[in-house]
Amino acid sequence: MTTITRRFVGQPLACAVMCSALGVAPAAFAATVNSVNTDNLAVPPVEGKTLIYTDTAGTASFGWLDPVNDSGDIGLGISVYNEAFNGTIDEQVYQFAGCIMAQPDLEVNCQAPGDSGKRFKLKTTETNGPIDLVFNVSADDASKLYRVIGKFSNLTDTTNSVEGGLKAFRIETGFGVGNEFTPSSAEDGLSFGMAADGASKLSVGPIGKYPGGLFGGSRVEGLPFFSTDIALFTEGTTASDEDTMETDGVIPTEYSQLFGDWNALANVPTGWFIDHDGNPANDSILLAWNDGTDWQTNRKDLQDVLVDAVLLDGSGTAEVSATVYDPNGASFDAEGNNTTIYDLSNVRPVVATLDEGDPEDTAQDALVLTSLTAAALYDGTFRVLVDGEAVTIADFETWADNPPTVEDTTNGSTLATWLPDAGDEGLYELADGSTMTLEEMNEMIDVSEGELVRVAGYVQGAVEDLANVNLNTTINVADTASWPTCTSDGTETSCTFTMRVTGLNELVDDPAIPETPTPRSSSSGGGGCTVGGPGSPFDPVLPGMVLLALAGLWARKRRADA
Repeated sequence: MTTITRRFVGQPLACAVMCSALGVAPAAFAATVNSVNTDNLAVPPVEGKTLIYTDTAGTASFGWLDPVNDSGDIGLGISVYNEAFNGTIDEQVYQFAGCIMAQPDLEVNCQAPGDSGKRFKLKTTETNGPIDLVFNVSADDASKLYRVIGKFSNLTDTTNSVEGGLKAFRIETGFGVGNEFTPSSAEDGLSFGMAADGASKLSVGPIGKYPGGLFGGSRVEGLPFFSTDIALFTEGTTASDEDTMETDGVIPTEYSQLFGDWNALANVPTGWFIDHDGNPANDSILLAWNDGTDWQTNRKDLQDVLVDAVLLDGSGTAEVSATVYDPNGASFDAEGNNTTIYDLSNVRPVVATLDEGDPEDTAQDALVLTSLTAAALYDGTFRVLVDGEAVTIADFETWADNPPTVEDTTNGSTLATWLPDAGDEGLYELADGSTMTLEEMNEMIDVSEGELVRVAGYVQGAVEDLANVNLNTTINVADTASWPTCTSDGTETSCTFTMRVTGLNELVDDPAIPETPTPRSSSSGGGGCTVGGPGSPFDPVLPGMVLLALAGLWARKRRADA
């Protein structure tokens, strides 16, 4: 398929005031990205979303950011960290000034370990609809490179001609938002980071790929479910373009041969999951998916391939057969207990032999996936590896009768049963037919002093990660002298730039970017409610009802300590 080449280029921005006395910017040879500009963001969030508007007046929106981090804290959903670090890419060492990512606000952010909530979660709601993320910059005397760490989710309208399917994504650098967006040009001091050869983007990992827990495996997400090969996107004709990155319009084969185009969330297949700890706030483990005809799964067959297993006492590694990781093999006793001296909770040695860990394909894969129906595999005796434990999976025919529950240990009764489809985010149903939210149940469990316990069970739901693509790129900021978005007081120069992200499908018409309405004057001098308005100061006290709603959203979708 040919590369999709549409651009959303509106009227150019009029040059902003530069150096009020002279009308030009002072000499500036580089820049520092300081923060996220909120002029076109919903601050505080609206109905659990940091809406990204097409202008600073809040006229329309083609997407939003998830504002809640993995610790349940509410912010914008995206942040800039100026934490210098060195990164080795293709055997070249690059110096990074920092990163653009989610806002976990950890002691170390840019180099935080995997599974720490580093990726900002950007959602597109409009096919071919540009989403403009704006950043505040100060001019200084050194060019800087920033790593971009995000996740892009397809939440587009499934009623259009392609049922919300996407073919590609584009990221552009430029200035302004919506109809006022002006693409960056060569040598203007704003670009993507380019590899040493100048012929490709500088990226820590593939520029885009489906999550490793589904395809290819990863050190963080563990063993893959659908394929041992990663499902990565490839850049098209823009590879040497320093200001535009667009994938080639081809969905990775590992994904497309099963699901076609990049599915919208509303159209991803339904899966059966085991909620292994009985806590719906945690990520459940995918066991099977519905292909429209039957429930399908893939058995993970560990091979007799040598891998470096980690010793339990942490004293080093030992070269062992990957079969030690087989929960149905000799490494576990009849009760599923680990009988070896190796740390089986860490499957990185197996992942290291797969596509992402072995891109040159120099080692034999330690894992082979064998396709079966769920009924054929899960007979009540088959076990899966969960955090180093061999967990016996119930007979497939009984899953519907075994949802997660909360048990009362004082009398052995079931206090509540989890209903994932009840309400907006799922509810617990009590024995008397009344319901309770997840956060209410968590509070009850917390104060029960161990009398109430969660019991694992099986749940159906969308395989949400089939709508998600991990994004990796870099942004380079240098001389800001020609930027049209800079202002100066004669001493310091402040600027902004835009990173525009668009989910693409050439079979769908481009949406019109609404014109910004002319502001109406007010005899009262303005004012009014600013909750969720673009550029409003973020005040976590003011929108109490919004924050309560977000807390419920996080409790359903994020990991909880409870």
